[in-house]
Amino acid sequence: MITPEELDPGLLTMFTQEVRERASEMENAVLAIEASGDADRKRHLQEQLLRGAHSLKGAAGLLQVRGVETICHWMEEILSMAANVGLVLERSRLDLLLSAADAIRDAANLLESGEIPSPAHGQDVVEKLKAVATAGCDDGLKEAHHHPPMAEPEIAIRATDTDGSMRVSAARLDALLYRSGEMLTFNAVMRRHAEQASSLREEARKMRAPGSDPTGQVASVEGGLRQLAAFLRQDVRLMQSAVTALDEEIRLARTQPFAEACKGLGRIVRDVAAASGKRAELEISGGELEVDRSIVSALQDSLRHLVRNAVAHGIQTPEERRTAGRPEKGRILVSAAMRGNRMEVRVEDDGRGLNLALLSAATGESTHGKQAEADILRRVFEPGVSTSATVTSLSGRGIGLDIVKRNVEKLRGAVDVSQVPTGGAAFTLTLPLTLATVRVLEVLAGGHVFTIDTTSVQRVIRIDRGDFTLIEGRNFVRTPAGPMPFVDVSLWLRLQPNRSPASETTPAVVVDSPSGSTAVLVDEITGEQELLARSLGPRLANVRRYSRGMVLPDGRIALLLNVAALAEAAAEVRPRNEVGARPSVAAARRKVLVVDDSKYVRTLVKLILEGAGYDVTMATDGTEALKQLRDHGADVVVADVDMPSMNGFELTRAIRQSDRFTGTPVVLVTGRESLEDKVKGLRAGANAYLRKDQFDAHDFLETMRQVV
Repeated sequence: MITPEELDPGLLTMFTQEVRERASEMENAVLAIEASGDADRKRHLQEQLLRGAHSLKGAAGLLQVRGVETICHWMEEILSMAANVGLVLERSRLDLLLSAADAIRDAANLLESGEIPSPAHGQDVVEKLKAVATAGCDDGLKEAHHHPPMAEPEIAIRATDTDGSMRVSAARLDALLYRSGEMLTFNAVMRRHAEQASSLREEARKMRAPGSDPTGQVASVEGGLRQLAAFLRQDVRLMQSAVTALDEEIRLARTQPFAEACKGLGRIVRDVAAASGKRAELEISGGELEVDRSIVSALQDSLRHLVRNAVAHGIQTPEERRTAGRPEKGRILVSAAMRGNRMEVRVEDDGRGLNLALLSAATGESTHGKQAEADILRRVFEPGVSTSATVTSLSGRGIGLDIVKRNVEKLRGAVDVSQVPTGGAAFTLTLPLTLATVRVLEVLAGGHVFTIDTTSVQRVIRIDRGDFTLIEGRNFVRTPAGPMPFVDVSLWLRLQPNRSPASETTPAVVVDSPSGSTAVLVDEITGEQELLARSLGPRLANVRRYSRGMVLPDGRIALLLNVAALAEAAAEVRPRNEVGARPSVAAARRKVLVVDDSKYVRTLVKLILEGAGYDVTMATDGTEALKQLRDHGADVVVADVDMPSMNGFELTRAIRQSDRFTGTPVVLVTGRESLEDKVKGLRAGANAYLRKDQFDAHDFLETMRQVV
């Protein structure tokens, strides 16, 4: 057997990708054979599967990956036998081929980790394949009856490319090359303009020379400037057109059909239905819709949860469906459609629907009234709430839908659930078209700038002071469209609103959410623009109030507010006197030095502390922090552990060893989770040690109060 060291790294990478893709192709082909009702198509798909197994066997043999080669060999034996006599494989044999595809996928995982599968890889599957091939044509093969051909989708030749790689067509690459060529020509044009400007500058300098007569030169310079300005205006228009076209080509190069996000769903429906004694089929609509590949990649996990949930919870057994006068085989529809500048994905089944009685019992809420029913349905997304009365290997723990909600919100989207009038449940995911850039509304709250995705914005209004009201324990604001729940961003983030007490009106942004319209109160609305969205990183992954971060043209950091979290905050029951309230401020304003190499973490901690009444300064590492301490002092230091130059442990020890700051409290806020690191931090002299993955603003401020 060949070793990883003997293989060329590039060759190994290519082979690993081929193994993974072939495994997906085999799975798709087997599922299509099973689902097809036409004998000719079944035989065609079996031949396609045979060719795939043969090709992979040759590649595996070339690289001496004997385990994969052996699996493919016996798959090829069975498929060749069926092809020779013109018969199709029964379900038991198709199950075996699926197991073989799984074993090949496992081999791809080993290859990806740098390990070559052993010659005995998938030995159990090989033995079963060998037994079937040895049994001959009489076992597992049947005469196929011919049916009129049906319009069925072709099996994709390639698997998904959501694994970090991208495949771009030659035509798309040519278009990108053409657009980049246009940009290169503008480089030469701008260089000529710069030379012309330098020439005019030289003429103007000569005009200031002693004894020169600028009379004729002034007209020449003015004419040159007019000509240069005209050229620049024309070139700006052309460049804007070229940049827009290049941006469009790049966006198109990043797109994939929505069907890529649905890869593997057919296998899930088949396996879950078989495990629960049910029959179900999957239908995909809108698979040709072109979607940003980052959305496709992130959407796969949510769709798998929803489809598995539909089979496990929604679809009834064949006996129950017969009794109800329905077809024995249930139907699950996954569809995608464009809705304005958003994409809507819907997962719908024709089963029993959600059990409101069970949900009501699980949540302890009443189901009286349409609004109450809608609120209870949305509770299925909460962790621990399940529509299953018992815990099984498929359902009952109340985890899957909570994962779906969090995944969708990370995509700046929203998810809602409803009952289908004809029976069944429908989950609707509303998503942006791209994650790269966002058109946002900039708002000020508590002296800080935040952004709201404009795709969620209905309109901007001003609310009179007398329009606030309380309905059934919940705060509402009266609008021409009717009462609307609201949330004050400053109070929600524990900041001090920066609005004039004498002002009779308050600006508000009305946003869409699954529960309806919500008014978001802010101090000021400053503008609208398209910005590049950046991930907040794993350290802030659990801070649900923000979706992304972005850098404004003036260099400031703006956090993108999570509209779903805003709507949930507006729906909470709060005291009526919260409107206009102010967070408590410490009696004496303490100075806090925040030390972290992450700009987003520094900004977030600064917002929390300033909202609680602290004065905040910031440093990017321990070395800079010590210098700030010596120059300006601080009442408390909040520091990360993992930083360049000087980490948090070293900074804490340096503070404790200094004569001037030895008593200054130090709070370490870190992503390290081990007990050893916590003990190390406390031994270094830290007063408190908080984990970022369990970060809570209330606990953090209480810790600050105690150490100060």
